[in-house]
Amino acid sequence: MLKQELKKRNLPPLKSREEMMEILQREEYGYLPENNFEISVSNEKLLESRFDKGNVALTVVDFTLTNQYGSHTFPVHRMLHKDGKKHPLVIYTNFHTAVPNNYFPTEELSETEFDFITFNYTDVTSDDMDFTTGIAPLIFPNGRQTDTDCGKIMMWAFTNMRVLDYALTLPGTDADNVAIAGHSRLGKTALVTGMMDERFSFVCSNNAGCSGDAISRGGSGLPDEKGNFAVEKEFRGETIDFMIDVIPQWFCKNYYKYKEQNYGTDFDQHFLLASIAPRNVCVNAAELDFWADQKSEQLCCLAAGEMWENMGLTGMQECDHYLEPRESLLEGNVGFFMSPTMHFMSRYAWGKYLEFIRKHRHN
Repeated sequence: MLKQELKKRNLPPLKSREEMMEILQREEYGYLPENNFEISVSNEKLLESRFDKGNVALTVVDFTLTNQYGSHTFPVHRMLHKDGKKHPLVIYTNFHTAVPNNYFPTEELSETEFDFITFNYTDVTSDDMDFTTGIAPLIFPNGRQTDTDCGKIMMWAFTNMRVLDYALTLPGTDADNVAIAGHSRLGKTALVTGMMDERFSFVCSNNAGCSGDAISRGGSGLPDEKGNFAVEKEFRGETIDFMIDVIPQWFCKNYYKYKEQNYGTDFDQHFLLASIAPRNVCVNAAELDFWADQKSEQLCCLAAGEMWENMGLTGMQECDHYLEPRESLLEGNVGFFMSPTMHFMSRYAWGKYLEFIRKHRHN
């Protein structure tokens, strides 16, 4: 049934990784200019040392990015084991500076074998059309000049990559098993990070929806009679039109031309997931997250899976129906599951992502 549904969407065929990356940067997320940044870390503070019998410590450091145009400093939290062993690492782009928070449950996560590094995305640059905050003026000292200059999603992705640079200098980081994770707009950011940086073996996208992990063609993005995309009403998925009207700062200006058409002429979001192959990607849809259009999220994973299959790997695990809450498909290199929640990075989602990583971890 799902393959028939997918055919109705009439998606453009997948291309090489290089071609898909080029299209997605040029048409949707924008290009990062050439820039050499130096990284420095200072002022480590211990926040909690009692996790897991004292084997895990929560600390915060000042993380500074510096280039010829200046520097920007923001706090980065680290939850690292102290046992002298190598541990898989998850870098999580957060909605909050304070740790712990609802999206980052330190007590539960500390009881796993994983290390974690997290930072607040708005500490990097503001989530608006102001391109003079945080690292933005270091990337674009003269402001954005062209239609292909990157938006904020690519800037947050860039920061994920610089945090990885630092993480790989830590003695406990298992470099073969590093994941990037994010929720909603930061799920889109995680996917873009995975597209841009092959050092991430795992990409975890939570409820990213339109312009993230949901295909746009044939999507169910329809506002109600008042023009609202109401979460409590089924199949009110966001659209490119909505994105450009409300949150244009996330994208390059080239993306604006798809506002009325509501999909890219020769690309769709399965390109983004497929660009991560042969590495691993896991997508979570949520039972009540209608604005992300759960059906289009599952179909996006199915369509992208062809890239892995062409490499002799496994795309999304065989399935002939749209998932129900608490169902999961984690055996393939493209994982997908349905959490019994609204639009939220829940403890249930964290558990499934870590289960997926364990299944596909490099020994």
